[in-house]
Amino acid sequence: MVTSSGASTGADCVRSLNLPRPVEVALDAESGLPRALRERGRWREIERVQETWQVDDEWWREPISRHYLQVVLAAGSPLTLFHDRIADRWFAQSY
Repeated sequence: MVTSSGASTGADCVRSLNLPRPVEVALDAESGLPRALRERGRWREIERVQETWQVDDEWWREPISRHYLQVVLAAGSPLTLFHDRIADRWFAQSY
């Protein structure tokens, strides 16, 4: 059994999950893959890229074109990054 965290619960305490956060990304000159990201003023090294995939959708409404990357940070934490190709901006997203 998991013990209670003591955190408040209720409809007024609900927060959205999976919201992407804007980040700055430094790309490797040779591969074009991210080698580091900056979030909240702090640079974090990317140890490796585990997987990549492309999402192109909703062309009949508002187009979406994103290149997703599942990365592992130097500290060992997994993180999903995506490059919004339409806005030319990078985001981090946790699950």
